[in-house]
Amino acid sequence: MISTKESYLDRLSKKRVNLYINGERIENFMEHPNIKPIIDSIGLTYELANKDEYKDLMVAHSQFIDEPINRFLHIYTEKDDLIKRLKLARLMSSKLSTCNYRCVGCDILNALYATTYDMDESLSTNYHERLKNYIKYVQSNDLSVSGALTDVKGDRSKKPHQQDDMYLKLVEKRDDGIVVRGAKICQSGALVVDETVVMPTIALKEEGRAYAVSFAIESGNENVIYVLQNNPYEAKKRETPDWESGNPYGDRGTFLVIFNDVFVPWDRVFMCEEYQFAGLLVSNFSNIHRYVGSGCKAGFVDAIVGASKLMAEYNGTEKASHVVDKIVDSIKGIEACYACGLAAGYESVQTKSGVWLPDTLYANISKVLGLPALNKAIVNLADIAGGICVTCPSKRDLENPEIGKYIEHYLGGKEGVPTESRLKLVKFVEYWVSGPHLGGAIHGGGSPVTPDIFIKRSVNVDEKKKLVKELLGL
Repeated sequence: MISTKESYLDRLSKKRVNLYINGERIENFMEHPNIKPIIDSIGLTYELANKDEYKDLMVAHSQFIDEPINRFLHIYTEKDDLIKRLKLARLMSSKLSTCNYRCVGCDILNALYATTYDMDESLSTNYHERLKNYIKYVQSNDLSVSGALTDVKGDRSKKPHQQDDMYLKLVEKRDDGIVVRGAKICQSGALVVDETVVMPTIALKEEGRAYAVSFAIESGNENVIYVLQNNPYEAKKRETPDWESGNPYGDRGTFLVIFNDVFVPWDRVFMCEEYQFAGLLVSNFSNIHRYVGSGCKAGFVDAIVGASKLMAEYNGTEKASHVVDKIVDSIKGIEACYACGLAAGYESVQTKSGVWLPDTLYANISKVLGLPALNKAIVNLADIAGGICVTCPSKRDLENPEIGKYIEHYLGGKEGVPTESRLKLVKFVEYWVSGPHLGGAIHGGGSPVTPDIFIKRSVNVDEKKKLVKELLGL
């Protein structure tokens, strides 16, 4: 079914969550300046699904409930599903200039769909049927779903079983379900979704079987604690709301999510000690998420290029050749990343489960290309904007009755452009240039070293060597 933003907000308002921000327990989270932008971001995924001009990308037809559903809950059983998923990622990122908070959940559901099918076939388990029932549940109610992958890890020189619960683990198996303990970090939007699906973060061996767990929980579980990230931009949103913080949708709100002996009923458990399939699940997810990431980064650079052009116009430099060249330079880099993402979709492979997974090589190369492309676009944006993008006075200075007139006069740009409009744009540029978003892009979908590992596995260099030997008769 297709729900509305109002229905989402109504569900969210009924939740009682254990939320901490900057050391304080927060009771009324719905209007909190650090949380509302996240809620608004997810709300946009509901709003666009109800607009005719976006339905081709936002809406899919469910093969499970035989109804139209939000594409963020769709399972990719047609190759075209993957292509539209990539285009959806670009659309949302260009409109939000931040995370939509539903990508990871969608990607985990698809990775689990392929993996649980293989698990059941090999081990005679029934996880795949459980997962299908869960998918029907979230689709029938159009629930927002996030994903939890990244463990806190602790001492990286030690394996999970050598340091207890620094990786989320199974602590008890009961007749009615399991109990888990641990923490997941860098969890985008986890507090304000309806559901969170959890999976392991690395491949595991038999000694790490307790860490091979995947399950779903409803957000707001009484034994789950959410601690919001705290960086200068989060503080800025608390101190000076509105356009001062740069982006009305925020800067990607993530949480440390603490699982304090959380009970999960069996019908929501999709892996429990099947360590031999943890690596496959991680691989399936990584390929999908890196593939989708090329769409996300392309959407971000769409916004950055738009800001670059608008800033040049506000400054009166839009016809300068070096400005035009920098904008073209930003476009070239990101379109190469996006094209590689499209190639991963068009070269995708259908698994035995019926799910289509993107080509591993192209999906990982899109991740490799995307990071420098985003970084270059940000540097070009800073160059075009000028030093004011990190030295601008505040909105409160502009509104101050004593000094506001000076800010209005001296920080104006091209004739006809209101100073407030220019400063709004400057703060948006500052959001990209000095905010925490680039750090998230560096590690989103895996740290930069991980795609290289998958690329090495995917390319048969000896086969290429053989071609040369045959050519030369060696």
